[in-house]
Amino acid sequence: MKAIGPRAKKVMDALTVNCPNLCDHDKFHTAPYMDVVVEHIGHCNLGALYSIAHYYEQEGDLMRDPEMRFIKGGDGEYYPYYYRLDGLGIEQETVTWDREGNVDKMYPEQQRAQAAFANEWMRNIKEQQERVV
Repeated sequence: MKAIGPRAKKVMDALTVNCPNLCDHDKFHTAPYMDVVVEHIGHCNLGALYSIAHYYEQEGDLMRDPEMRFIKGGDGEYYPYYYRLDGLGIEQETVTWDREGNVDKMYPEQQRAQAAFANEWMRNIKEQQERVV
């Protein structure tokens, strides 16, 4: 799997620092930018799972703009495996899971594309959010 780059990793470390345990969450808010919502959503055989998302409301529904999910591997690196953009109806999962919740298969081309997007998105988050180093 392709990890995000070192600059993006620093941003992810800052986003996830207050979420070491399952179900921990944090929110970053700097007006006028969209909040960044961070959640520790689980574990798999490769490490902890995190969700990072922007949300907006449309006709009473929360819409992801986008949501990405990452595996924080035992090596401390972050590997994106999920991308969702509700406004355009896009959802991409680049791994499949077995019955025990472990990674079963990967789709390397899509996963690399998600890593490239995550690098840019983390750069934007760093520029927009005061609490992120």
